[in-house]
Amino acid sequence: MFKYLVILLPIVLCMIQCGARHPIQPKAIGIGLLTVNTNFEIPLYKQEMDGVPFDVLRFKTNKSGVMKFVCDIKLKPYRMTGGDSFAEGERNINMGLIRFAPELKFRVIDTTVTSFKVVTNEETWEVLLIKRDATAAYYSTERALSDNSCSNCPGSKYNPRWYIYETWERYLKRVEFITRENVVVYDQPNGKVVFENKENVFLPFRVIESKGEWIRLAKGFGRESEFDSLINAEGWIKWREGPVLSIDITEHTYE
Repeated sequence: MFKYLVILLPIVLCMIQCGARHPIQPKAIGIGLLTVNTNFEIPLYKQEMDGVPFDVLRFKTNKSGVMKFVCDIKLKPYRMTGGDSFAEGERNINMGLIRFAPELKFRVIDTTVTSFKVVTNEETWEVLLIKRDATAAYYSTERALSDNSCSNCPGSKYNPRWYIYETWERYLKRVEFITRENVVVYDQPNGKVVFENKENVFLPFRVIESKGEWIRLAKGFGRESEFDSLINAEGWIKWREGPVLSIDITEHTYE
């Protein structure tokens, strides 16, 4: 049986650590997501030409093993979790899972050859710059980071300083699966209905194409048995309504 690590898990953890949060209405969907390495501090700038950072985001591990995010601004990014404590990690490993590491993702509003403009607070919509570091590696996929994560493996271009910038399309096409309540699937964007999940059964789709607010779905890889083989459930749906996601995303699963 799959034990799912759903994208909502980090939000739940943050609610436990930081207190309950009201639903957030983003002002823009942005162009993608920036995953940052929590082993190195990150200077944050207000303007491209600023030589001195407005703030510096630092990472400290407390006695229990949970990472704390230390800065002067009120940090509420797209996703933030301090990871498992030592005790939680041991329990997860004993259950056949892993010790879940800290994670920090920012919504990217714009990017240039020198910086990323990111939303540091999704509630107040505070936007700051993370300048590109000439000594760091920048990957466009998680797979690229994994391929270069070994310091002494042949062909690996290991760099402990790394970032992953994924456009929304790359991100959606590589996540484990997406779901949507009472999903209605069309033959093309704004086309004819080909399938409607009226019973709202669990249907894990993978994303194979993106066009603006629309994505084309296929049956989740290895999860075809979740679908009725006599019904064509593949086609197009909207993945967002303006700046708001209209799908649920499961980024990874662990057996």
